[in-house]
Amino acid sequence: MSTHVKHRLLLLFFACTTFYIGHEMKKWMASKQVVQFEFLRTQAHADALTSSAVWQSQDSEGRNSSDRLRQATYLDFLYIISYSGLFIFLAYTVLGHRQPLVKTLTRVVLLAGLCDLAENICLLQILNGGRGWYPAVMFYFASLKFGLLAVFVVWLLIVAGLRVRKKMKIK
Repeated sequence: MSTHVKHRLLLLFFACTTFYIGHEMKKWMASKQVVQFEFLRTQAHADALTSSAVWQSQDSEGRNSSDRLRQATYLDFLYIISYSGLFIFLAYTVLGHRQPLVKTLTRVVLLAGLCDLAENICLLQILNGGRGWYPAVMFYFASLKFGLLAVFVVWLLIVAGLRVRKKMKIK
């Protein structure tokens, strides 16, 4: 089996797992609520959110928002691996494995994944009652993660667009 075929199969695998894990995470808590929590900046904001009546209200199975977010975060550890693999093999598929840019884009995705990992650790600490510097550090890592992923997407789209444009001019 050629490398190109392997990359496409891995791309398909990671696309399916990313979709599945993301779907399962949304069963625990909506993405909007997770992002809202990730961008808490201060101990006061964390206290205000986690002590609010909405946050403390329980679902039909007796779980409050902290319980649901905790479960979604455990799944997010798998999601990090999945979306990182998806983006890396997307870059390989779109740009080819010989492109030096693919190595740079891979590093960007891996760094975003590490930021997501650090963010999850801070998030779990906050849910378990830790405050202090955790909200600020979580905000920093969430911002860096989303920024790096945006850079990846924009960079990949620009380079892919330039490659398509170049191929169209040749023909």
